[in-house]
Formats: sequence, structure tokens, C-alpha cells
Amino acid sequence: MSNGLEMKNSECRRFLEEMEGLPASEEREGRAEATLGGMSSEARRHAAECADCREAVEELVETRKTLSPMSVPVAEAGPWFATRVMAAIRARENELEERRNGVWVGIRRLAPRLVALCALVLVLGTTWAVQLRKADVATQPEMRPAESVFESVPAPLNDDVMVGAGERP
Repeated sequence: MSNGLEMKNSECRRFLEEMEGLPASEEREGRAEATLGGMSSEARRHAAECADCREAVEELVETRKTLSPMSVPVAEAGPWFATRVMAAIRARENELEERRNGVWVGIRRLAPRLVALCALVLVLGTTWAVQLRKADVATQPEMRPAESVFESVPAPLNDDVMVGAGERP
């Protein structure tokens, strides 16, 4: 008994696969006989014997009738379509990339400007510091070391001065 059931199931499976592979056409949408006419002779013979498969054909016909008003002819795309679609895809990819690396992309864009600003501040700050230093040096009085009462280095003996002081004419 199970052998007959398995054989029937395999035949039904082949029938349903063939039926699903049928292309939809206007002449087949209205009648089950037209749908069966597009199938192989084996499938038609099986449908004559199997009530479940006949019912499946009728359900397919009914489903296609119900869905036929929903089929709208597709308009031809203009020549601009591919360009516009590709631009939209590119924009979406850029948006996703920026979301993923948003902070780092901003820093990478800001880095050259930041470096230029730092270099400018460094040059201006150095120039200002040099000018202040020159102005301080120019306004300070010249300070000589104070002469002390005691000389740290003994003065060389000046014999000429001593001789000259003792020989007074």
C-alpha cells in the first residue's frame, strides 16, 4: 500500500513542478483545460487520474485570474534612468560610509586646516616674542658691573707710575 502512495506522490510532485514551470498566458488564464493543454501528455494523463492534481490546476487558474488585474505593463526606462540610479546608489553608499566613519572623516577633512592654523600661530607668536625681546633690550639702561672696593684680580704693578711719583722734579 505504501508503495502505491509513494508512486502517486512522486507523480504528483513531477506534475506540480511542470505546472509551476508553465509561463502565464492570457489564453491559459481562463480555463483549466487550456492550462493542461500546455503540459506534457504524461502530466495530462496523471491529471485525469488524480483529483488532487486537477484541483491544483483549477486553483492555479483561479489564482492567475485573481492576480491578472494587478499586472501592470512596465514602462520603458529612459536613457537617464541608469545614470540616476547609479548616482542614487553612490550617494547611499557615501552616506553609509560616512555614518560608519563619520568622526574620522571629519577629522581627516579638518586636519590640513588645523595644521595650517597652527603653523600660522607659531610664526606670529615667534615674531611677536622676538619683537618684545628687542623692545625690552632697547629700553633697558646699559648696566655695568658695579666696581667693588676690593678687586678680585690684583692689578699689575705699573713701575712707570711709581717711579714717576717718587722723582718729582
